[in-house]
Amino acid sequence: TQSTWGLLNMQFNNIQPRPREERTAMKHKETIEKTKLSERKEGYQSTASAEIHNPDPLSTFFMPEAERFDRDYAVHEKKEREMRFAQKMQDIEKRKMQHLERDNERWVRMDDEEKKDVQKVAKLKDTNQAGKKNMSSAAYNPLTLEYDGTEGGKKLKAMDDQAKFRAQQRSYNIDSKSNGAYNILTGAPRVGVPAAKQGYIQEGKK
Repeated sequence: TQSTWGLLNMQFNNIQPRPREERTAMKHKETIEKTKLSERKEGYQSTASAEIHNPDPLSTFFMPEAERFDRDYAVHEKKEREMRFAQKMQDIEKRKMQHLERDNERWVRMDDEEKKDVQKVAKLKDTNQAGKKNMSSAAYNPLTLEYDGTEGGKKLKAMDDQAKFRAQQRSYNIDSKSNGAYNILTGAPRVGVPAAKQGYIQEGKK
C-alpha cells in the first residue's frame, strides 16, 4: 500500500546507544554542570574540563614532573629553614636600620636643643645680668673700687661724678654766702671752700 511504501522510503536517524557508564555519569550533578559549561555558546568563553592529573600550566595547582616526584624531605626542609632564616635576618636588619635612624634623629634633636640653650644664654648675657656666674650686681669692683669698663660702669661713674659736683657746689655756696673775705680774728684774707670743678659736669655729660 501507499503507507507501507512511504515508510520504506523514510530515512531514520540512527543514534549510537550510550554505554551504561556514560548513562550513570550523566546522572551526577557535577558532570551535568561541566558538560553544560563546555558546550555553551552565545559568545561565552568555553572552559576546558579540569583534569586533576593534567592541569593547565597556567593554573595554580600545576607542578612540573621534576618537582612532583621530588620526595627528598631533607632538602625541602633545608630550603624552608634557609628561607625562614633569611626572612628573620631581613627583619632584624630592618629593625636595626629603624633604630639607627631613630637614634640619629634623637641626637640631631638634642644638638638643636643644646644650640638653642647656648644661644639663649648668650643672649641673656648680652641683655642683662642673668646667666653670669660669680659676678657682682654692681658695676664696680668692691675690692679696688674701680669702675667696670662696661656701659653700666660708665653710667655709674657719671652718676657719682654728678653727685660729687653737687656736693662740692653746695659747700662752696654755703661757705661763700655765710663768711666774708677776711678772717674776723686775724684780719688776714680767708681761704674758703673751692668752687666745684666743671670737669665733674663734663665727665657726667660724657
